[in-house]
Amino acid sequence: CFVDAATKTYLEELGGMNMMVVHKDGHVETPSLTGNILPGVTRRSLIQLLQDQGRDVVETMIRLDQLLEDIKSGEVTEVFACGTAAIITPIGRFKSEKFDVTVADGGSGELTVALRNQLLGIQLGEVEDPHNWMWKVC
Repeated sequence: CFVDAATKTYLEELGGMNMMVVHKDGHVETPSLTGNILPGVTRRSLIQLLQDQGRDVVETMIRLDQLLEDIKSGEVTEVFACGTAAIITPIGRFKSEKFDVTVADGGSGELTVALRNQLLGIQLGEVEDPHNWMWKVC
């Protein structure tokens, strides 16, 4: 998991994957596109699917220390990374020499799994594609 190089304060990416944080009230946060973060198509697709569900998606600077506190308090219920190859991968634990925090769902959150299934289903043609993302090429 990478934080910003300038202050080592704000969450950026997990390797080459975007990250999303699910709060107990249902809204989702994702790090703002600052020029360091990939503006990935999977990220953009998931934001659209979340908004289709009526969820607020907030692109913001996420302080790592605040995220860890929100996980401990139960304010954050799920954290996942997303990208082209993996689609979505849950994050169940944040660990360093300074902390060891487990996400409440242990990395198997209901929203994380549902989003993965929906996006994969669209890609495979098994779920309705409401945004005409899929193109027949042959």
